[in-house]
Parts: sequence; C-alpha cells; structure tokens
Amino acid sequence: MEEIEIEQKYSDYIESLVEQISPMLPKDINKLQEDYLISNIRRSTSLLAKSMQEDKTFQSLDFDRQCTYIQIMAEWSFHKEIDLFRSGIPPKYWKIVMQKIWYTMWEVMYACIQNNAPENIALSIIERYVNRTYQDAVEDLKESNVINEETEEKAKEQSNIEIMAMEYLKQRKRNKILRYVRLCFLLIGVGIIVTALVLAFKVYGVIAILTIMVVYNLVSHERVE
Repeated sequence: MEEIEIEQKYSDYIESLVEQISPMLPKDINKLQEDYLISNIRRSTSLLAKSMQEDKTFQSLDFDRQCTYIQIMAEWSFHKEIDLFRSGIPPKYWKIVMQKIWYTMWEVMYACIQNNAPENIALSIIERYVNRTYQDAVEDLKESNVINEETEEKAKEQSNIEIMAMEYLKQRKRNKILRYVRLCFLLIGVGIIVTALVLAFKVYGVIAILTIMVVYNLVSHERVE
C-alpha cells in the first residue's frame, strides 16, 4: 500500500484515534478483520489529512476543527466497516462500498466547510449521507447480482452505531441499579449500627451518633471548600 505523506501533527492525531478505537472493537470481529479495519481507518483519515494540508478550503479551519472532521471520518469508517463484516457481503466488495462512503464524506465535509455550516448541522448531514450511500451501495451490489435479496436485507439492517448506543444505555441502567443496591445495603448497615448504639448506650449512644454526624458534615464542608 502506498504510504501517504502527511505532517507529523496529523499522523500523531490519527494514531491517537486508532488507540481509542481498538478497545471498542466488538467480540465478533476476528483478528484479520481488525487489522483490515485499522488499516482502512489509517488510510482514509490520512487521505483526509492530506487534503487538510493542501486544499485551501480545508486550510481555512484551525487544527482543532480539522481534527474534528478527521475524527468523524474515523468513527464512520469504524461503524460502517463493522456493518460490512456482519452483512454477509463477500469481503472482496467491502472496499468498493467503503470507497463510496469515504468519497461521500469528503464531499459533504467540503461543502459544509465552504458554507460555514455549524458543527452540529455538519454532523447531522454527514450521518444522513453516510447511511444513504451505504444503502445505495448495497442496492448496487444486488442489482449487479453480487448478492441476493436475503443478503441485501441483512446488510441494510446492520447498524453498529445503534447497537453500541443500546449497549451504552443498558450499561448505564445496570450501573444505576448497582448504585441503588449498594446504597440500600449501606443504609441497612448504618441503621443496624445506630440501633445497636442507642440500645446499648441509650442517651450516650444518641450523643455519640450526633457528634459523629456533626464532625462528618464539618469535614465534608471543608473538603468542598
């Protein structure tokens, strides 16, 4: 594969993205697919970075905003590659689909920058065009008799970004339940200790508990300050 020459600041940023992406790979992705995905992310983001340093429109952005678009390229490459892995589409056609998606993203980004589109609007437009291009590419494969109707439907149903969003929400729900359970056990434990102190020492127990509460509140207040 031909090496793409880009400035060090871009290559460093791309490598940091790769490091962040690697732990996010789902368990059903094998080593060959992982290497293929990472290689394509490096190549697509490097091509975009090359435009960043050579094209006047992309040069109009400061480095932080350029990095935002490079990250968008990396993230959508990540999700759509995984969709292809799960789609049933033969591997030799994956690159054809991804090249269409990369080119579409480049064009949409270019247009958004030219028209000074706010970042949130650009994100929405890019997402819409990425999904449309993916669907159109799958339909093209069906029309060319590369895949059958069953594979076409399976491919169109794939959405790794939605799967990851659902998993994130489930994890947040599980963490919330665990916090409530721990709080309940803590309250029960404190209740048992308080009851034991009151029963054992009566008035002195109540005084001890109130003293501990006052000291705890004072210490907490000092930490906040």
